[in-house]
Amino acid sequence: MRVGFIGLGNIGGACARHVVAAGHELIVADLDRGARQRLVAAGAAEAADPAAVADACEAVLLSLPSPEASRTVVTGPGGLLSAESPASVVVDLSTNSSGVTRELHEACAASGVDFIDCPVSGGSVGAEAGNLTLMPSGDEEAFNKVKDVLMCFGKEDTQWLGPSGTGTLVKLINNQVFLVGTQVFEEGYLMAAKAGLDLPRFLEVLRASSAGFYMLLSEMIVNRRWDDSTYDLSLAEKDLRLALESADQIGTPLPLTRAAHGVLARSVELGLGRNFFIGALEALEDEAGFTIPIPSRED
Repeated sequence: MRVGFIGLGNIGGACARHVVAAGHELIVADLDRGARQRLVAAGAAEAADPAAVADACEAVLLSLPSPEASRTVVTGPGGLLSAESPASVVVDLSTNSSGVTRELHEACAASGVDFIDCPVSGGSVGAEAGNLTLMPSGDEEAFNKVKDVLMCFGKEDTQWLGPSGTGTLVKLINNQVFLVGTQVFEEGYLMAAKAGLDLPRFLEVLRASSAGFYMLLSEMIVNRRWDDSTYDLSLAEKDLRLALESADQIGTPLPLTRAAHGVLARSVELGLGRNFFIGALEALEDEAGFTIPIPSRED
């Protein structure tokens, strides 16, 4: 299949490499010339803009940083739908908003194009390994047309989830649970440290207790390893903001998520947006007037 790929960042670039390695003819576009050239060196061709990609391909995959970027690439000037003969299927791998997903689905349908929202989970590590969790929804027949391409970087047990927007909502809820749960641990850890508890012993007890469920990233948090990011704090803030927007549309209160988003938003204000999302601990420390030292002895 001749496939287009737009958005060649940490996740998109790795996914695109898997697609071309599997033998598909790949045409790429990205604002970053270096990212384009790395894919060209791997065997892809490059196009001048999204419209040129759509004209040349049967399916186009998107991996973009925001709903605004997805809207621009699909419906903006020089976008996919401005092509003379647009690709028959557009697959958006981005974490999007429910509203923009609905908007893009309708715009594509009006142009005779199938739109599949297929957000992914697993980060850059999963993308490099080619085993991302995929959350596809939209037209099932269209999904089946591109499933072989998606399997180049997705888990083999991937299943179609339902009507357009289902995958987007599942992804937002996934991130909501993950991000809020991590922040709960950070709050408790800060409280223990400021109270003067023996931190190694405290952590040992938590890991052996019911709280251990929330301690997936505890070692990185305790050792303050958030400078090398695979999921920027600014992206985490965006994801929770989109979850809250969707909750408002559905009419569902999310008080814990709203509070957690406030911490992430404060973190971005403090200039921490490029850090790994667990660096939100610094915003909590700033409010507490206390910085947690790295414990002197480890488990």
